[in-house]
Amino acid sequence: MEKISQLSNLSKGKKALSIALIIGLSLLTILVVLRVAYRGRIYPGVTANGVYLSGLTPNEALRELNVQASSNTTKQVEVLEPQSKQMLSASDFGVSNNSTIAMQSALAVGRDGWLGQRLLEQISALVGQNPPITAVMFDSEKLSTTVVGINTSTAKPVQNAQYILTNDQVSVQASQKGTRIDFARLPRALGDYFGQLQSKEFVLPTISIEPQLSSQNLETQKNIITPYEKTPLQLSYGTKTWTADANTIVSWLSAPNTVAPINTNLLTHYYQLKNITNSTLAFDPKAVRDYVSTLSEQINVAAVDAELTISGDKATVFKQSRDGKTLNVEASTQAILNSLATPSTTPVALVVDTQKADVSDGNIESLGIKELLSEGVTYFPNSPPNRMHNIKLGTSKFNGVLVKPGEVFSFNDHLGEVSNAAGYTDGLVILGDHEEKQAGGGLCQVSSTAYRAALLAGLPILARTNHAFAVSYYTAPYGIPGVDATIYLPGVDMKFRNDTGKHILIQTELVGTTLKFRFYGTKVKSGVIRGPQFVSGSLDATVPSHTVFFRDVVDLTGKVVKTDEINTYYKSSLDFPITD
Repeated sequence: MEKISQLSNLSKGKKALSIALIIGLSLLTILVVLRVAYRGRIYPGVTANGVYLSGLTPNEALRELNVQASSNTTKQVEVLEPQSKQMLSASDFGVSNNSTIAMQSALAVGRDGWLGQRLLEQISALVGQNPPITAVMFDSEKLSTTVVGINTSTAKPVQNAQYILTNDQVSVQASQKGTRIDFARLPRALGDYFGQLQSKEFVLPTISIEPQLSSQNLETQKNIITPYEKTPLQLSYGTKTWTADANTIVSWLSAPNTVAPINTNLLTHYYQLKNITNSTLAFDPKAVRDYVSTLSEQINVAAVDAELTISGDKATVFKQSRDGKTLNVEASTQAILNSLATPSTTPVALVVDTQKADVSDGNIESLGIKELLSEGVTYFPNSPPNRMHNIKLGTSKFNGVLVKPGEVFSFNDHLGEVSNAAGYTDGLVILGDHEEKQAGGGLCQVSSTAYRAALLAGLPILARTNHAFAVSYYTAPYGIPGVDATIYLPGVDMKFRNDTGKHILIQTELVGTTLKFRFYGTKVKSGVIRGPQFVSGSLDATVPSHTVFFRDVVDLTGKVVKTDEINTYYKSSLDFPITD
């Protein structure tokens, strides 16, 4: 019996082997037949980008794919958005079919891999079970613009639970989930849809966003805000007080361990989402700091230097100084945070810093204003009333000006705005290639006088521009033009540096048509003007001229330590006609 059984099993084994060989040979035969029959052509059942390509050559397949791609690029399809619908096309999304890759992928079906894999692909294609072949390209910028626009208008924002104050009682407003487009799944979904030429509506993939602060979370931490329901937080400085009510204090709360959605790359990265339902609330220092900063304008005052005058060649206080006050935002913020940590009815004292005035009764002696350094003088007889008015107003801007050691004095900076609104009348000014009436005509009389005082004090002149043609007002007392300095805001300025090591106080005097600038300080040198004299030309302003003068800087022993040569070139006054 055992031999009979062994013979039977052997017979069955041979039969199974024969069947397997027959099947293998049949499959091999099919593979060979298909390979011969479809040499250079795409195997049966193969579809790419939604186009059936069986039996086509690469060129035929490419042509067919291009025809289908062209007709479907602008075809409008119904797009289901998070909360609405609209008609869009593949072109609107920046999607286009890549016919070349689709054709190459289709031609490769059943031709790549080992024998079994090729047979499996061929059979799967025949019975319609091959994975769909899609090959699309994206215009990232166009896709981003379209999708961000849709998301902005249709996404449902997530709402955290929040505290609200009603009738002096704090309650919790419920949270709500949010919905937005899932940017991570979007490219694949678009590729599958437009790559397979689907006709049903396209549903934009969305993602649900959980609130980071739940109602339950806020309910359990309500004790943070309840102390201020009926008793607001009081802030004080001096006689002033401010009240931060419960609503204000609620606005200072945050959940430090929450992470807001961060879009690192619109098309290729996921939003970083972190759903937190047990966040610990805390007071945000930045929010408190921003609130404190709003109080600065009610507290801050700038320090005001004492105004000085000269009595017996020494400086005395004409108008008292005033210390400045500045709210210390950081220290005040910390004081508020400390109070919030241990609630109390005691007002929080804001921290205010004091800035001492640079010039006051207490330090006037240290300024070194003890003697006359120089006096610059100009004369302007026969000036019309409007010019006289402008000279008087401009001069008033400089009486009592204090120039610190090392400071660069800018005439224009101290002069300020020049306009009719600032009180100036129209007078003649040289502008470009003509003269015309503008607000402030005549102010060069003031700048030229200040320039002469700086020269005679031996101070370094950093900026000076002469008039375009010789003006008679600036000839005396030298008899020859050349010691003048024109200004025109904002560009043309007269500047000098105080290099005496002590403060310089400017005092002005206007008597009739004589203007004087006196500089007071500590004398360490002086300036001596030699000239001016004509190099060419004459006192006839209608003829171009060239004058030169020298300024010797002399120390206290009378030694000349530096000599400056100042050349001035004037054009003809006829070149600058007066225009209306």
